[in-house]
Amino acid sequence: MSVDSATAAKQCITGWSVDIHGTPLCQYCTKELLEGDEVTVYAYRPVEDQVVSVARLYCSECNHREIEHPALGCYEWLAEARLATISDVAHQSHERTLTGIDIIDECGPKEGDAR
Repeated sequence: MSVDSATAAKQCITGWSVDIHGTPLCQYCTKELLEGDEVTVYAYRPVEDQVVSVARLYCSECNHREIEHPALGCYEWLAEARLATISDVAHQSHERTLTGIDIIDECGPKEGDAR
């Protein structure tokens, strides 16, 4: 599936696991992010790829509301989300994921700076 629209990005970000390497932290202030916290999510997809990646989380206090420096050659999205916990009863495990996704800013692949 080619992801170049906010609707498709929203679907890809929903359910994304955010505690793969331990407790998720705010990228800016390093505050620990917990279940139920409202966060801002930065996600991107290079033009040549088909997969959306979630690269950064920000706590509500850091209040990132726009993509300040778009990357040339990438579709980018900034979204509001809430952290939720899903459980796998059979494996007795749980993980924090993103839910309630609302895209608040987006940039196309031609809007960025060449670096």
